[in-house]
Amino acid sequence: MRLRTHFEDRAAALEGRATLEAVEQDGAVTMRLRPHASGAVGVVLYLLPDTVGTVALDDPACAPAELGGDLVADLRAIDHFVAVAVEGRATAFHLGRGGCVEEVTSAGSISRSWHNALPWPGWRRRAERVEYRPYA
Repeated sequence: MRLRTHFEDRAAALEGRATLEAVEQDGAVTMRLRPHASGAVGVVLYLLPDTVGTVALDDPACAPAELGGDLVADLRAIDHFVAVAVEGRATAFHLGRGGCVEEVTSAGSISRSWHNALPWPGWRRRAERVEYRPYA
């Protein structure tokens, strides 16, 4: 429950720039932070009844972070994905059902994660590139 409240608080702080949508089914909850700015990416939080779940950018190329092991790490993961989305620090490369997401870290370096794809030679050339914009 604490993870959900934290996500709701982060969404409330973005009033006017993003909308929070929540769907509950069979005890599980899916929460989506939907930005108002065109070209920005949202954040999805998925929680099961026993407070385990995932958080990720709302993009099929984004590898989700698993939640439920360590509350401090879980809260940091939520904060991380919200900050990346709000600041527009992500570029997605779509390859089939997955792809790669590159994030520019606060130090200016690039962090890359893969989801349902492998970095075959020429992957950048073949991928559909989406550069996400900051929330307005």
